[in-house]
Amino acid sequence: MKVQIPFQQLLTLVKTLSPEQKAKLRQELFENEKINANSNADFTKVLLNGPVFTYNQIKTIKENRKSISKWRTKS
Repeated sequence: MKVQIPFQQLLTLVKTLSPEQKAKLRQELFENEKINANSNADFTKVLLNGPVFTYNQIKTIKENRKSISKWRTKS
């Protein structure tokens, strides 16, 4: 069931909550944000720990690109 409550009215209701209820509300509201932050951190770890090219591999790629470029421009 969905209820449309104007923001000011909702704010007034939240202000009337007891400190324990406010803490519980805060915990519920920010629980999803913690999950998203953890998934972002996991994704960052994957990217940082992923494979990287060595200097020799990069050099080989550059040489191959030059060769392909010359081959493509020949008439």
